[in-house]
Amino acid sequence: MKYFSERNPLVVGAIGVVVVAGAVAASLTYSKLPFFKSGRGYSAYFAEAGGLLTGAAVQVSGVKAGTVDSIALDGPRVLVTFEVDKHIRLGDRSEASIKTKSLLGAKILEITTRGDGRLSGPIPLEHTHAPYQLPEALGDLGAAISGMDTNRLSESLAVLADTFSDTPADLKIAVAGVARFSQTLSDRDTQLRNLLANANKATTVLSQRSDQIARLIADSNALLVQLQGQSRALDQISGNIAAMSRQIKGFIADNRQTLKPALDKLNEVLAIVDNRKERVRQAIKKFDDYALSLGESMSTGPWFNFYIANLIPGQFIQPFVDAAFSDLGLDPNVLLPSQLSDPQVGQPGTPALPVPFPRTGQGGEPRLNLPDAIIGKPGDPRYPYREPPPAPPPGGPPPGPPPLAPGQTAPPPAPPSPSPVYVPAPGESPSPPKAGER
Repeated sequence: MKYFSERNPLVVGAIGVVVVAGAVAASLTYSKLPFFKSGRGYSAYFAEAGGLLTGAAVQVSGVKAGTVDSIALDGPRVLVTFEVDKHIRLGDRSEASIKTKSLLGAKILEITTRGDGRLSGPIPLEHTHAPYQLPEALGDLGAAISGMDTNRLSESLAVLADTFSDTPADLKIAVAGVARFSQTLSDRDTQLRNLLANANKATTVLSQRSDQIARLIADSNALLVQLQGQSRALDQISGNIAAMSRQIKGFIADNRQTLKPALDKLNEVLAIVDNRKERVRQAIKKFDDYALSLGESMSTGPWFNFYIANLIPGQFIQPFVDAAFSDLGLDPNVLLPSQLSDPQVGQPGTPALPVPFPRTGQGGEPRLNLPDAIIGKPGDPRYPYREPPPAPPPGGPPPGPPPLAPGQTAPPPAPPSPSPVYVPAPGESPSPPKAGER
């Protein structure tokens, strides 16, 4: 005997698929199998279906006992097949009729059991009754009333009342009542005709829209199901909100001593912001102009540069800049010619802070690459500090700018450039410029 693992997996899989498909089919159609059926099948012939649908209820003595299985044409007749509980006995002379269940026109199959034997064949056409439609009934009533001469009916009833005028009092009262009834009918003849005509129209419209009304009710049922599901979701959300509120309440209770100082600090910060809201408003307004200028500069080419003044204090980056220039052989204390003559513009420099000077070697040959002090290589031989080489022998030119020739005087300092421009304010008389002004 082969082990299960030695068998062909394709054959085993095919058998498994067939078994699963058979089980699913049996579970979906088990009610149609003879040994699983809970009822017994019957049939009946009708002159017309009368709006009866498959799946409609079958009632026996006013109690639901089964459902309609199928409706099919059998020549000029309609064969209705239905199922009734097997514990209910139908006589051999049983009758069937199609009746209206509701005002919307839903139909049911009513079975009246008669006879001592057991029903074995279809119920014949003689023992079945087709439904009487409400529009047809109102139409017949309207046709009967439309052919009636109400004036002659009123005169006939009046003559009848005169004829029985000498009769006893009770009969006279009855005949007088009939006369008044006929007079009322005669007076309300037009209104009654209009009422019946409108009722006929309403029933006709309802009959034509019965499918739409049924779909509307089905859609309303689906809507109610969705609303019920949403109500459960809302209940869950409300429960979660309640749980979150309890957690927040517990968190506040546990951290009351910690939260109070934090909230006090927050109130102080908000008070500071509120006191300086005008400055904040002006800063936002100026940032709007800056953002507009930045956007214009970005739109002029594939790249752009921008500068934000005092974003990083100068005392933090100046030591590193000095170290970089020192390693490249430049003395940061020697000013450029433009710095010697040009005036300083802009706001004054930020005062220095006690910031540690970066470690860097100052001796040796000039560095022509990025200083290691900025890159940060602690293993470089320039650490620790090395003494600079000895000074050259005397006789060379001193450091700094070249000295003046004998008999030459230093030129006078040039006026500051650019010089300030004075523009009179509106309504102010212009004053003559002073020396050095324009």
